[in-house]
Amino acid sequence: MRRCLFAAMILIVGGCFSGECFVGGCFHMGESNINEYRIAGQLKVPAPEEAAEDAYAYRYNYEKMKEKGLADSGGPGKYYLNLQAVYRANLDAYLLEETDIEDLDGKLKNSGLGFESRSPGKRNLYERESTMGLELIYLRNHLYIENLNERELALLDHQLKNGDTPVTEVLKEMVKRTCPSVVRVRNLEDGENSRRFFYADSPGKEPKIPNQALVLAITNDVRYDASGRLIPGDLVKERCEYLDKVKREKEREYSEILGVPVYILLNDRSGGDL
Repeated sequence: MRRCLFAAMILIVGGCFSGECFVGGCFHMGESNINEYRIAGQLKVPAPEEAAEDAYAYRYNYEKMKEKGLADSGGPGKYYLNLQAVYRANLDAYLLEETDIEDLDGKLKNSGLGFESRSPGKRNLYERESTMGLELIYLRNHLYIENLNERELALLDHQLKNGDTPVTEVLKEMVKRTCPSVVRVRNLEDGENSRRFFYADSPGKEPKIPNQALVLAITNDVRYDASGRLIPGDLVKERCEYLDKVKREKEREYSEILGVPVYILLNDRSGGDL
Protein backbone atom coordinates (compact mmCIF):
# COMPACT_ATOMS: atom_id res chain seq x y z
CA MET A 1 0.00 0.00 0.00
CA ARG A 2 2.80 2.41 0.86
CA ARG A 3 4.35 1.96 -2.58
CA CYS A 4 0.99 2.59 -4.25
CA LEU A 5 0.51 5.78 -2.29
CA PHE A 6 4.04 6.85 -3.17
CA ALA A 7 3.46 6.32 -6.88
CA ALA A 8 0.02 7.91 -6.77
CA MET A 9 1.44 11.00 -5.08
CA ILE A 10 3.96 11.39 -7.91
CA LEU A 11 1.20 11.09 -10.49
CA ILE A 12 -0.97 13.70 -8.82
CA VAL A 13 1.77 16.21 -8.07
CA GLY A 14 3.90 16.00 -11.16
CA GLY A 15 2.47 13.50 -13.60
CA CYS A 16 5.95 12.08 -14.18
CA PHE A 17 9.43 12.10 -12.73
CA SER A 18 12.88 12.14 -14.26
CA GLY A 19 11.37 12.17 -17.71
CA GLU A 20 9.44 8.89 -17.30
CA CYS A 21 5.65 9.11 -17.16
CA PHE A 22 3.41 6.49 -15.60
CA VAL A 23 -0.22 6.02 -16.49
CA GLY A 24 -3.04 3.90 -15.21
CA GLY A 25 -3.27 5.10 -11.60
CA CYS A 26 -1.00 3.17 -9.24
CA PHE A 27 2.45 2.06 -10.30
CA HIS A 28 3.04 -1.46 -8.96
CA MET A 29 6.55 -2.69 -8.24
CA GLY A 30 7.21 -6.34 -7.62
CA GLU A 31 7.49 -9.82 -9.05
CA SER A 32 5.39 -10.63 -12.09
CA ASN A 33 5.34 -13.25 -14.81
CA ILE A 34 8.65 -13.04 -16.68
CA ASN A 35 6.67 -13.01 -19.93
CA GLU A 36 5.42 -9.57 -18.86
CA TYR A 37 8.96 -8.21 -18.92
CA ARG A 38 8.81 -6.47 -22.25
CA ILE A 39 12.57 -6.16 -22.75
CA ALA A 40 13.55 -9.48 -21.16
CA GLY A 41 14.86 -10.80 -24.47
CA GLN A 42 17.31 -7.90 -24.71
CA LEU A 43 18.87 -8.46 -21.29
CA LYS A 44 21.71 -10.66 -20.07
CA VAL A 45 20.34 -12.20 -16.89
CA PRO A 46 21.99 -15.01 -14.89
CA ALA A 47 19.87 -17.79 -13.44
CA PRO A 48 19.11 -17.32 -9.70
CA GLU A 49 21.24 -20.34 -8.79
CA GLU A 50 24.15 -18.98 -10.83
CA ALA A 51 23.91 -15.61 -9.08
CA ALA A 52 23.71 -17.31 -5.68
CA GLU A 53 27.04 -19.03 -6.31
CA ASP A 54 28.83 -15.73 -6.91
CA ALA A 55 31.44 -14.95 -4.27
CA TYR A 56 29.86 -11.57 -3.50
CA ALA A 57 26.33 -12.94 -3.02
CA TYR A 58 26.80 -12.89 0.74
CA ARG A 59 26.95 -9.11 0.53
CA TYR A 60 23.35 -8.75 -0.62
CA ASN A 61 21.29 -6.84 1.93
CA TYR A 62 18.33 -9.18 2.33
CA GLU A 63 16.53 -6.88 4.75
CA LYS A 64 16.51 -4.08 2.20
CA MET A 65 15.36 -6.53 -0.46
CA LYS A 66 12.38 -7.56 1.66
CA GLU A 67 11.47 -3.98 2.52
CA LYS A 68 11.44 -3.00 -1.17
CA GLY A 69 9.69 -6.08 -2.52
CA LEU A 70 12.82 -7.43 -4.23
CA ALA A 71 13.40 -10.68 -2.32
CA ASP A 72 12.37 -14.06 -3.65
CA SER A 73 12.44 -16.94 -1.15
CA GLY A 74 15.08 -15.19 0.92
CA GLY A 75 17.30 -14.04 -1.92
CA PRO A 76 17.47 -12.39 -5.34
CA GLY A 77 15.13 -14.05 -7.82
CA LYS A 78 14.33 -13.44 -11.46
CA TYR A 79 12.69 -10.07 -10.81
CA TYR A 80 15.69 -8.69 -8.91
CA LEU A 81 18.13 -10.07 -11.49
CA ASN A 82 16.17 -8.54 -14.37
CA LEU A 83 16.17 -5.12 -12.68
CA GLN A 84 19.88 -5.55 -12.01
CA ALA A 85 20.44 -6.37 -15.70
CA VAL A 86 18.66 -3.16 -16.75
CA TYR A 87 20.89 -1.20 -14.38
CA ARG A 88 24.05 -2.89 -15.72
CA ALA A 89 23.05 -2.23 -19.34
CA ASN A 90 22.73 1.47 -18.60
CA LEU A 91 25.94 1.63 -16.58
CA ASP A 92 27.79 -0.15 -19.38
CA ALA A 93 26.31 2.28 -21.93
CA TYR A 94 27.26 5.27 -19.76
CA LEU A 95 30.88 4.07 -19.45
CA LEU A 96 31.14 3.47 -23.20
CA GLU A 97 29.88 6.98 -23.92
CA GLU A 98 32.01 8.82 -21.39
CA THR A 99 35.33 7.00 -21.77
CA ASP A 100 37.43 5.45 -24.54
CA ILE A 101 37.03 1.89 -23.21
CA GLU A 102 35.96 0.64 -26.64
CA ASP A 103 39.04 2.16 -28.28
CA LEU A 104 41.25 0.74 -25.54
CA ASP A 105 39.81 -2.73 -26.13
CA GLY A 106 40.69 -2.39 -29.82
CA LYS A 107 44.23 -1.21 -29.04
CA LEU A 108 44.81 -4.20 -26.78
CA LYS A 109 43.58 -6.62 -29.45
CA ASN A 110 45.71 -4.98 -32.15
CA SER A 111 48.84 -4.45 -30.04
CA GLY A 112 50.58 -7.52 -31.41
CA LEU A 113 51.20 -8.72 -27.86
CA GLY A 114 48.84 -11.66 -28.04
CA PHE A 115 46.00 -10.55 -25.77
CA GLU A 116 43.31 -13.23 -25.89
CA SER A 117 39.67 -13.16 -24.84
CA ARG A 118 38.34 -16.17 -22.99
CA SER A 119 36.19 -18.77 -24.66
CA PRO A 120 32.50 -18.66 -23.59
CA GLY A 121 32.89 -21.66 -21.32
CA LYS A 122 35.69 -20.00 -19.34
CA ARG A 123 34.10 -16.58 -18.83
CA ASN A 124 33.10 -15.54 -15.35
CA LEU A 125 29.70 -14.15 -14.33
CA TYR A 126 30.70 -10.52 -14.97
CA GLU A 127 32.01 -11.21 -18.46
CA ARG A 128 28.83 -13.08 -19.36
CA GLU A 129 26.62 -10.27 -18.02
CA SER A 130 28.51 -7.51 -19.80
CA THR A 131 26.60 -5.62 -22.48
CA MET A 132 29.60 -3.60 -23.66
CA GLY A 133 30.28 -5.94 -26.56
CA LEU A 134 34.03 -5.87 -25.90
CA GLU A 135 36.44 -8.80 -26.07
CA LEU A 136 38.87 -8.00 -23.27
CA ILE A 137 37.39 -5.37 -20.94
CA TYR A 138 34.32 -5.62 -18.72
CA LEU A 139 32.84 -4.06 -15.60
CA ARG A 140 33.96 -6.09 -12.59
CA ASN A 141 31.62 -4.61 -9.98
CA HIS A 142 28.76 -6.49 -8.40
CA LEU A 143 25.62 -4.32 -8.47
CA TYR A 144 23.62 -4.11 -5.24
CA ILE A 145 20.44 -2.47 -6.55
CA GLU A 146 18.71 -2.86 -3.19
CA ASN A 147 20.64 0.28 -2.24
CA LEU A 148 18.50 2.31 -4.65
CA ASN A 149 15.50 4.21 -3.33
CA GLU A 150 11.93 3.43 -4.41
CA ARG A 151 11.86 6.15 -7.01
CA GLU A 152 15.02 4.85 -8.67
CA LEU A 153 13.80 1.25 -8.54
CA ALA A 154 10.51 2.37 -10.10
CA LEU A 155 12.42 3.71 -13.10
CA LEU A 156 14.06 0.31 -13.63
CA ASP A 157 10.76 -1.50 -13.11
CA HIS A 158 8.95 0.72 -15.61
CA GLN A 159 11.62 0.20 -18.27
CA LEU A 160 11.68 -3.56 -17.70
CA LYS A 161 7.91 -3.92 -18.10
CA ASN A 162 7.04 -1.12 -20.51
CA GLY A 163 10.18 -0.01 -22.36
CA ASP A 164 11.30 -0.78 -25.89
CA THR A 165 15.00 -0.95 -25.03
CA PRO A 166 16.98 -1.38 -21.79
CA VAL A 167 18.98 1.84 -22.19
CA THR A 168 17.53 5.37 -21.90
CA GLU A 169 18.95 8.81 -21.23
CA VAL A 170 16.97 8.98 -17.98
CA LEU A 171 18.40 5.70 -16.71
CA LYS A 172 21.96 6.59 -17.74
CA GLU A 173 21.65 9.78 -15.73
CA MET A 174 20.32 7.78 -12.79
CA VAL A 175 23.17 5.25 -12.82
CA LYS A 176 25.69 8.07 -13.11
CA ARG A 177 24.32 9.52 -9.89
CA THR A 178 23.79 6.29 -7.96
CA CYS A 179 26.62 3.97 -8.98
CA PRO A 180 28.86 4.70 -5.95
CA SER A 181 26.20 3.28 -3.62
CA VAL A 182 25.21 0.42 -5.96
CA VAL A 183 28.78 -0.88 -6.48
CA ARG A 184 29.66 -0.54 -2.79
CA VAL A 185 30.78 -3.93 -1.48
CA ARG A 186 30.89 -3.18 2.23
CA ASN A 187 27.92 -1.81 4.10
CA LEU A 188 28.94 1.36 5.89
CA GLU A 189 26.93 0.28 8.95
CA ASP A 190 28.24 -3.27 9.32
CA GLY A 191 31.24 -2.53 11.53
CA GLU A 192 33.80 -3.88 9.07
CA ASN A 193 36.42 -1.94 7.17
CA SER A 194 33.92 0.37 5.51
CA ARG A 195 36.23 2.24 3.18
CA ARG A 196 38.27 -0.40 1.43
CA PHE A 197 37.79 -3.90 0.09
CA PHE A 198 40.29 -6.48 -1.08
CA TYR A 199 39.67 -7.96 -4.51
CA ALA A 200 41.34 -11.35 -4.33
CA ASP A 201 41.42 -12.14 -8.04
CA SER A 202 44.62 -10.27 -8.93
CA PRO A 203 47.31 -12.97 -8.47
CA GLY A 204 49.90 -12.07 -5.88
CA LYS A 205 48.76 -8.49 -5.43
CA GLU A 206 45.30 -8.37 -3.84
CA PRO A 207 44.86 -4.64 -4.61
CA LYS A 208 43.22 -2.50 -1.99
CA ILE A 209 40.31 -0.74 -3.65
CA PRO A 210 37.87 1.87 -2.29
CA ASN A 211 34.53 0.15 -1.81
CA GLN A 212 32.66 2.74 -3.90
CA ALA A 213 35.09 2.52 -6.84
CA LEU A 214 34.17 1.49 -10.34
CA VAL A 215 36.31 -1.55 -11.14
CA LEU A 216 37.15 -2.64 -14.67
CA ALA A 217 38.92 -5.89 -15.51
CA ILE A 218 41.09 -6.81 -18.45
CA THR A 219 41.04 -10.50 -19.25
CA ASN A 220 44.24 -11.99 -20.62
CA ASP A 221 43.75 -15.65 -21.38
CA VAL A 222 46.59 -18.13 -21.46
CA ARG A 223 47.74 -19.06 -24.97
CA TYR A 224 48.48 -22.57 -26.20
CA ASP A 225 50.28 -23.91 -29.27
CA ALA A 226 48.74 -26.22 -31.87
CA SER A 227 49.46 -29.29 -29.71
CA GLY A 228 47.68 -27.80 -26.72
CA ARG A 229 50.80 -26.94 -24.73
CA LEU A 230 51.27 -23.64 -22.93
CA ILE A 231 53.41 -21.30 -25.03
CA PRO A 232 56.54 -20.60 -22.89
CA GLY A 233 57.57 -16.98 -22.44
CA ASP A 234 54.84 -15.84 -24.83
CA LEU A 235 55.56 -12.08 -24.65
CA VAL A 236 54.61 -12.22 -20.98
CA LYS A 237 57.04 -9.49 -19.94
CA GLU A 238 55.94 -7.20 -22.78
CA ARG A 239 52.26 -7.73 -21.99
CA CYS A 240 52.79 -7.01 -18.30
CA GLU A 241 54.69 -3.80 -19.02
CA TYR A 242 52.02 -2.69 -21.49
CA LEU A 243 49.19 -3.43 -19.05
CA ASP A 244 50.93 -1.67 -16.17
CA LYS A 245 51.20 1.45 -18.32
CA VAL A 246 47.55 1.20 -19.38
CA LYS A 247 46.51 0.77 -15.75
CA ARG A 248 48.38 3.85 -14.53
CA GLU A 249 47.17 6.10 -17.34
CA LYS A 250 43.56 4.95 -17.59
CA GLU A 251 42.82 4.78 -13.88
CA ARG A 252 43.77 8.43 -13.56
CA GLU A 253 42.04 9.46 -16.79
CA TYR A 254 38.77 7.62 -16.12
CA SER A 255 38.63 8.78 -12.51
CA GLU A 256 38.86 12.40 -13.65
CA ILE A 257 36.24 11.94 -16.37
CA LEU A 258 33.71 10.06 -14.24
CA GLY A 259 34.25 11.86 -10.95
CA VAL A 260 34.59 8.58 -9.01
CA PRO A 261 37.64 6.43 -8.28
CA VAL A 262 38.26 3.91 -11.07
CA TYR A 263 40.50 0.86 -10.70
CA ILE A 264 41.58 -1.68 -13.30
CA LEU A 265 42.28 -5.30 -12.41
CA LEU A 266 44.93 -7.04 -14.48
CA ASN A 267 45.81 -10.68 -15.14
CA ASP A 268 42.21 -11.69 -14.46
CA ARG A 269 42.59 -15.14 -15.96
CA SER A 270 40.58 -17.44 -13.74
CA GLY A 271 37.10 -18.32 -14.96
CA GLY A 272 36.03 -18.79 -11.35
CA ASP A 273 37.39 -15.57 -9.91
CA LEU A 274 35.79 -13.66 -7.05
